[in-house]
Amino acid sequence: MEDIFVVKRCNKVMIHGRRAGEASDAQPDATVWYRIADTRTHGFIGDGFDSEDEARRECRQLNARSQVAAR
Repeated sequence: MEDIFVVKRCNKVMIHGRRAGEASDAQPDATVWYRIADTRTHGFIGDGFDSEDEARRECRQLNARSQVAAR
């Protein structure tokens, strides 16, 4: 049976704010985060994860629960 939930890698850009009158050359930080996507609805589950391992663990649990419910 095909997995319903899959892990998607997403880009995350952190923009640093500054106050009026401040001179700041802080560049945005480009990082990644991981989200769980539902292949049926093309939506996302949860808030996202900083670690790919955490996202995959949660994804496996969701897929296991959905297979039990389908039977």
